[in-house]
Amino acid sequence: MSQQPPPYPHAAPAFAGDEAPTVSLRPSGSYGPPPPPPGGGMPAGPNTGTNTMAILSVVFAFVFSPLGIVFGLVGRRQTRRTGQRGRGLATTGLALSVAFLVVGVAVAVYVTVLAAQIATSVPTGVPDQPEVSAPADPSVPAPTAPVATGPAGSATVGVTGGEYGPEVPTTALAEQVGVGSGATDVICPGYLPAQIDASTVCSGTVDGQQAQLRTQVTAVAGSEATVDITRVG
Repeated sequence: MSQQPPPYPHAAPAFAGDEAPTVSLRPSGSYGPPPPPPGGGMPAGPNTGTNTMAILSVVFAFVFSPLGIVFGLVGRRQTRRTGQRGRGLATTGLALSVAFLVVGVAVAVYVTVLAAQIATSVPTGVPDQPEVSAPADPSVPAPTAPVATGPAGSATVGVTGGEYGPEVPTTALAEQVGVGSGATDVICPGYLPAQIDASTVCSGTVDGQQAQLRTQVTAVAGSEATVDITRVG
């Protein structure tokens, strides 16, 4: 049979007399200041000044509209974030900048179209005034057109006996030169022997101009001689 420990009829108090601690539920009447925020600084209050970008947006609306638009947008964004004054000012500057920009573009387009119309209406084919030339000097001969030289044809002329041997008569030569070259009023002065390479120069008129026609014997057959006609002047 197991033995049980004797019961303790009374438990001894942990503290005797006045040594027992008392607990008060009444809150203390004095508290210290709240702890400062991290970093040791005081919380900053809202900035109540007028936003600089808002002011600049109104100024540049009259000076340079594109920059006024930029300042107006930035000013509106900053006033919404920081709580500064000037949001209405930024809105006004933005509106003025947009209006002035639209008006400027419209004026530029109108001026360009007007300039193009004026340019197309100006006549471009105005003839120059004729120059007044000095009177011609009668002592200076007028320039003549260049003369076409070269072969003019050929002719066959009868040969006769002359004082110095066979020769080509000048009258018959002049007639045949005119037929062979198409010249008129042909005159062949001088003596032309009926020998190969013998030559003389006849004069005549070709197309209304004086012409020098050189005739040269190229062949002699019996009583006939063949001459080549060349215009030399």
